[in-house]
Amino acid sequence: MKKVLVLLFVLVAALAVFAEEVDWAIEDVAGKPGGTLFLTTTSGPKTMNPAWAQETSSTDIIGWVLDTLVHSSNKGLAELPGLAKDFSAKVTEDGKTIYTYVLRKGLKWSDGQPLTIDDVIWSFEKVWFDENMTANGNAGYMDSNDELPQIVKVDDYTVQFVYNSKFRRGHESIGWTEILPKHILEPYYEEGKFKEAWSLADIDKVVSSGPFVLKQYKEGVRVVLEKNPYYYRKDKNGVQLPYLDQIVYIIVKDLNTARLKFEAGETDIYSPTAEEFPEIRAMADEKGWVVRQGGPNLGSQFVTFNFNAKDPVKRKWFRNDHFRRAIAYAIDKQTLIDVLYNGLGAALYGPVSPSSGYYNPEVENLGFRYSLSRAKRELKKGGFVLKGGKLYDADGNQVKFELTTNAGNNVREEIGNIVKENLSKLGIDVNFAPMQFNALVGKLVATGDWEAIIIGLTGSVDPASGWNVWRLDGGLHFWNYSPEVKPKMFDDALKADYVVPEYEKRIDEIMRLQVSAVDKDELQKLFDEFQMLVAEHQVLVYTVAQNYLIAYKNTVHIFNPEPNPAAGVLWKAWNIWKDQ
Repeated sequence: MKKVLVLLFVLVAALAVFAEEVDWAIEDVAGKPGGTLFLTTTSGPKTMNPAWAQETSSTDIIGWVLDTLVHSSNKGLAELPGLAKDFSAKVTEDGKTIYTYVLRKGLKWSDGQPLTIDDVIWSFEKVWFDENMTANGNAGYMDSNDELPQIVKVDDYTVQFVYNSKFRRGHESIGWTEILPKHILEPYYEEGKFKEAWSLADIDKVVSSGPFVLKQYKEGVRVVLEKNPYYYRKDKNGVQLPYLDQIVYIIVKDLNTARLKFEAGETDIYSPTAEEFPEIRAMADEKGWVVRQGGPNLGSQFVTFNFNAKDPVKRKWFRNDHFRRAIAYAIDKQTLIDVLYNGLGAALYGPVSPSSGYYNPEVENLGFRYSLSRAKRELKKGGFVLKGGKLYDADGNQVKFELTTNAGNNVREEIGNIVKENLSKLGIDVNFAPMQFNALVGKLVATGDWEAIIIGLTGSVDPASGWNVWRLDGGLHFWNYSPEVKPKMFDDALKADYVVPEYEKRIDEIMRLQVSAVDKDELQKLFDEFQMLVAEHQVLVYTVAQNYLIAYKNTVHIFNPEPNPAAGVLWKAWNIWKDQ
């Protein structure tokens, strides 16, 4: 009898967990539960704190764990409901903009605690809207008057963000921001240790609102994600999502190893380089793979120079427009496309991908195509002189610098080798030495101890998503951080030598003005000018973009009908299922 009572108690308790009303999101899919999706990465996370993560090795994992109010459509637009079942925006007669979010009922964190409107309010009020609580600051939430919205709790499920002016990107800036667990992170905040929260030593304290929970991270080996039993989505047959039991990232030393594991059947999805793509496509039928391609990726790859390099001689070169233009002329983009991408790519001349609807094709007419003669003319304009096969500046200093990228990224390493070779033809000595990715990011955003780097940024359909790169106070304005943003990077001499060019001031202004540009023509005009300024001054020296290429096992049933640069093969991954 006692055993029966115990079983009855357990059954009642279990029913109580799910008896609370839940606003389920119903997906138009009918797959099969179970299985593990195996992926690869070349680096594990540095932190699980979304407010301080600045590297994709961290943000890729965080994206599985922490959910947002609004989700992206497969066009990369903020159009789909997430934690918020309803969301809207309106401009009032007096010129205010009100963004309203209605939270789903019955939401829970992965530890079983309720996810409430108070979590939403706390996340923005205490963390995201405080410029000192995140790596990127709070500028992305500000209107053109540098004002944050007022947060209004309408009821237990509804919150409004009220701007005193027109603001066009609320669903992107607010809707795409991770909601944080107040009950877990508030103690860190109260103790003044929020930045240290959810470090790699705190993985066991990470809770999830997304489809998966971080189960294990073994440095240099693997990252294991396990399905969240409290996730709020079901398929059309009432099966709770995600379908997958686990996602396992196998950490590999380089992309060659990633390919070998895919070919051996140890992983399920692979993003081939364009160089590999013909071979992958030729093997597809035999191996049982599905192979697809789309337009140029939204992300970018570029050479960046440190305007605040420790060496005053070199930072003078790097700040020189003519020097950077010469580097741009010395990069043979078409050869990179042909050699590295098998023709499956596009030249980049500015900060916006040709796949974006905001792309300004006029950047192509500035003429930064491969030409060593034009490169030499630019160097001459910049005060440089070629003597005995070596390049010298006006003060007689030989031009040589350190160039690095993340080791294991075959494409960037090859770009580095080609750049080194071409610059030698201009008399420039380049020491090219790749390094581990997280160490590279540390130099870029923490110490400032670097000279030139080949790296990339993830992109978006809307150029405004890069505000933290282009605003002067942005957390990723790495080539010319201000002393206010990164005080530890500057000694007194470097601080006294800090310079903001006029074109950077205008770019900063454009990034502030665009937030209130609700008129499409006005917005396009601002973005056209932004692209031309970046391209004309070669603020970053852009290279090429590979077309979107993907290969996956035919036993993996993806949900995205058209994988593309804006929404890839893992879009709505809670709907992905595998044949068992």
